[in-house]
Amino acid sequence: MLEHLGKYRIDSVLGKGAMGTVYKAFDPHIARVVALKTIRLELLGDEQHEHLISRFKNEAQAAGRLSHPNIVAVYDYGEDAGSAYIAMEFVDGKPLNQLLQTHPPRRLALALCWMRQLLQALEYAHSRGVVHRDVKPANLMITAEQHLKVADFGVARMDSSSLTQTGSMIGTPSYMSPEQFCGTLVDGRSDVFSAGIVLYQLLTGERPFSGSATMVMQQILNSMPLPPSVLNPTLDPLLDAVILKALAKRPDDRYASAHQFLNALQEIDAELPLAQVTDDDATRLISPRRGSFESTMATFPTAQSSVAGSSTSGVLDTVSPWKNLLRAELETLLSHQIGPLARLLVKRSLITANDFEAVCSTLLTHIPSERGREQFKLATDTLARRYTPVEESPGDAQSTGESPSQAPNEPATPEDGNYDASFAALAERHLTQIIGPIARIVVSRASRATDSKPAFLDRLAEHINDPSARTEFFRLLHSLGNAS
Repeated sequence: MLEHLGKYRIDSVLGKGAMGTVYKAFDPHIARVVALKTIRLELLGDEQHEHLISRFKNEAQAAGRLSHPNIVAVYDYGEDAGSAYIAMEFVDGKPLNQLLQTHPPRRLALALCWMRQLLQALEYAHSRGVVHRDVKPANLMITAEQHLKVADFGVARMDSSSLTQTGSMIGTPSYMSPEQFCGTLVDGRSDVFSAGIVLYQLLTGERPFSGSATMVMQQILNSMPLPPSVLNPTLDPLLDAVILKALAKRPDDRYASAHQFLNALQEIDAELPLAQVTDDDATRLISPRRGSFESTMATFPTAQSSVAGSSTSGVLDTVSPWKNLLRAELETLLSHQIGPLARLLVKRSLITANDFEAVCSTLLTHIPSERGREQFKLATDTLARRYTPVEESPGDAQSTGESPSQAPNEPATPEDGNYDASFAALAERHLTQIIGPIARIVVSRASRATDSKPAFLDRLAEHINDPSARTEFFRLLHSLGNAS
C-alpha cells in the first residue's frame, strides 16, 4: 500500500475498484482526516485517460463549488505517483446501498428523514447550476446519526446561466430519467426522478424498474411502476401520488424542483396518522369504507357469483360497473410487467371473463417471469381488498355502539353543515374516476375538515390537476347536489 500521495499520508484502504482506490488519509498541513479518491493512470489509454481525467476534474469542480451539510465537501485535486486524486471530506458511515441490502425496506419516518436531506442537498446544488445526474443509493452516505451526505458529482453538469443541458446518456440505468436515456435536455427534474426511485426503494425494498439494462430502459420510457402501497400495504396511498408524480415520464409532469418535491412530502408527513409517523413498526389495521362503491357494485363478483351478460357483450357494459372501475388500475399493474400491450390484454380479459378472479388468472398467463407473476398476484389481491365492501352484522354494530349504516371510517354528517354522508359518497365516486382510489382518503379528510358544501368541494378540487376535469367535477357535483 502507498504511504503517501502528494502531501497526504495514507492510513488505510476504504474501498477498491477496477479503476482506482479510495483511501483514508491525513492532511498534515491542517491536521485533517480526508478520503482520497484515486484513478490509476497507467491503466488507461490516451483517449480514456483524457476522458476520465476530465470527468475526475469535473467532479472536483462541481462539488468544490458547493458547501452544504448534506453534500460531501471536496478540498483538493492533484496528480502524483501515477494517480490522479481528489481529496474530500471523510464521512464515517456507510453507503445507502449497503444498508438496503441488509435492512429493506426502511421505516417510514427514517426514509422520509433521509429523503428530506437528499432533496435539500439537490435543491442547493441546482440553485448553483449543478445537476448531479447520478443520484442512487451507492452515492448517498449515511452516518451513525442518520445524517445523509450526497457524494460523487463525477457525472454532474454545470452551467451558471441555466441548469438545462443536453447530455449524453450517462448515469446508472436503474436510476436514470427518461431524458437521460434519450440523450435530450437534462435539468434538475432529472435528479427529482432519480430521487423518486430512491424513495420508492426505501419504502418497498425494491426498485420500481428492474431487470436487464434493456428491460429497465423500456420500463422507464414506457411503463409506470406499481404504486408503492401495493408492495408495502402499510403505506398511506397519499404517498403513492407523490412518488408517482416524481416518476412521471415527462419532466413537465414532475415536480418542477427538488424543493417542490420536498414540500409535497412534508405536506403528506403532516397528514399521516400520528401512530404511523411515531411508531413505524406498529401494524396498521385499516377498515375499508362502506357506502362509497355500494351504489355501483354490491360486491366483487366471484367465480360462484358471476355477472350475467358480461361474457357475451362486445363492450364493457353497464351491468358490470366493477369492470369500468378497475380497468385503468389493472392496466397500470400489468403494464409494469409487460409494457404497453397490457391495455389490449386487460380489455380482452374484461370482455370475456365473468368475475375478477377469472380476469386476474387470465392476465397472469401473459407475464413471463415468476417474480413478475408474484408481484402482479400481490398487487391484485391488494386491489381486491381495497374495493371489497365490509359486511357488518347488526350485532357487531350494537357492540361497537355504531349505526349499521355507517362504517368507522365513513365521513360523519356535519350537524350544522349543508351536505350529508350520501353527498360525500357521491363526490367520492366521481373523484375516484379522476384521481383513482386515493379519492377515498381525500374525501374522508375533507369531510372532517369542512362543514359546508363549497368548502368541501374546494378541498376535493385541490387534488385535480387538470383544469378542465376540475371544472367538470364542480359542475357535475353542483348539479347533483341541487337535484338532491
